[in-house]
Amino acid sequence: MSKVLEELEAVLWSKAVPYTPVGSDTKAVIHQWVHAIAHDKPLFGDSKGAKRTAIVKILKENGLFKNESMLRDALNAGLPISVPNGAKFTFIDLFAGIGGMRIGAQNNGGVCVFSSEFEKNAQKTYLDNYGELPFGDITKISAEDIPEHDVLFAGFPCQPFSNTGLQKGNKLKCVH
Repeated sequence: MSKVLEELEAVLWSKAVPYTPVGSDTKAVIHQWVHAIAHDKPLFGDSKGAKRTAIVKILKENGLFKNESMLRDALNAGLPISVPNGAKFTFIDLFAGIGGMRIGAQNNGGVCVFSSEFEKNAQKTYLDNYGELPFGDITKISAEDIPEHDVLFAGFPCQPFSNTGLQKGNKLKCVH
């Protein structure tokens, strides 16, 4: 994880805790907020009072924000898969795994405004690749807290087809 994210987490932690859903890490809220601010997109928890102006004020007071462009550059620095500068569309990434669908969406001008994945190792890989920790169990997250978006991506369970899942899915037969 980048030093920038660590600094952002330190100054926003207490502000983000009340917005953290059960089963999610507070870092997910903070990461969504700073990426949303960097891309001028809606904040998670806006319906419950999360305010962009209050978050930006905290970041400015701590020398972590001059403008959206500089924040975006700081968040993208060192990432193997960086977020595009302008959005042609917004999307959410549910059952995200390690972010395979996100790569395609970003490569076509999409900006992710929310992600969710409950498997801890997949969350870590997602964080390493995109600089943001996905929220946890989507069933514990209120729909009104999820930011407005143009497209919803949702991964299907890969266990039946993967080595990890012992490829038990290859014995399934389609019934019409």
